[in-house]
Amino acid sequence: MSQELIRILFVGGHGRSGSTLVSRALGAAEGAACVGELRYLWTQGVTKNQLCGCSRRFRRCPFWKAVGRAAFGGWRNVDAPEMARVHRSVMRIRHAPRHVLPGASGAFGRDVQTYAETMAKVYRGIAEVSQSPVIVDSSKFPTSALLLRRVPGIELRIVQLVRGPHGVVHSWSRQVHRADKGGRLMATHSPAQTAAEWLAFNAVIESFRLSRTPWTLMRYEDFVNRPREELSRVLEFAGLPSADLPFLGDGTIDLPVDHSVAGNPMRIRTGEVPLRADEEWRTVMRPGRRRLITAFTAPGMLRYGYPLR
Repeated sequence: MSQELIRILFVGGHGRSGSTLVSRALGAAEGAACVGELRYLWTQGVTKNQLCGCSRRFRRCPFWKAVGRAAFGGWRNVDAPEMARVHRSVMRIRHAPRHVLPGASGAFGRDVQTYAETMAKVYRGIAEVSQSPVIVDSSKFPTSALLLRRVPGIELRIVQLVRGPHGVVHSWSRQVHRADKGGRLMATHSPAQTAAEWLAFNAVIESFRLSRTPWTLMRYEDFVNRPREELSRVLEFAGLPSADLPFLGDGTIDLPVDHSVAGNPMRIRTGEVPLRADEEWRTVMRPGRRRLITAFTAPGMLRYGYPLR
């Protein structure tokens, strides 16, 4: 008898677009389990033993212990450094065209097959332990989504999460201390790199709408302004009821503990969280930089409904 397909709700797009908050809000709904950016499982989780979203170290988290047993009889039975190498090999953005093609050969093809077969066991373990019909994976990266098409036994649905490019560029320019990594600074990128990636990442994720993979769009600004409406719509897209959304009132959400393996530092925050768009860039970004970002990203801004003025 064939196994039932595991439904993956993949939150894709560019980093610093609110994916951690959105995926946790989706994961708080009945029938969904948020596991954060699962593409970092082998590096930050199994190998480096970083904090889980439940504030325990990965190897001490009961949830991930149980997933490891269900998938492999224990994480010790997987060559984690080798899987981290395989992940780096297949996840590079320059390999996106190779993932679009029907087949992959040579060493790259073998790495893709190893990654897909191993992750199939991981997702199966998550589904077994969480007892949730939908797994929310906020890995965002375009190649992560492309690789998921090769993972056997899953049903993939894509949520493209877009945030206005000025806010994304500003977020990547700020120095922010990570509460989940001992106060270490989050990575920063130049405005040019961020703007270019914003265009490229969103273009690749949107290309899924041309395939047979179910796809929907969510703008982060719409989520914070109309959270109940947007979450209900995406949960319906995922095939889940939206009757018990975790709202305490207008603009406030109640986030339970979850087991996000990686993501924004707010993944370890629980309880009442206000929903608001971070518009700091409007007051601190220099006019010249603002105009350059607008000029560079104008095609995407128009595409996703952001005014050029």
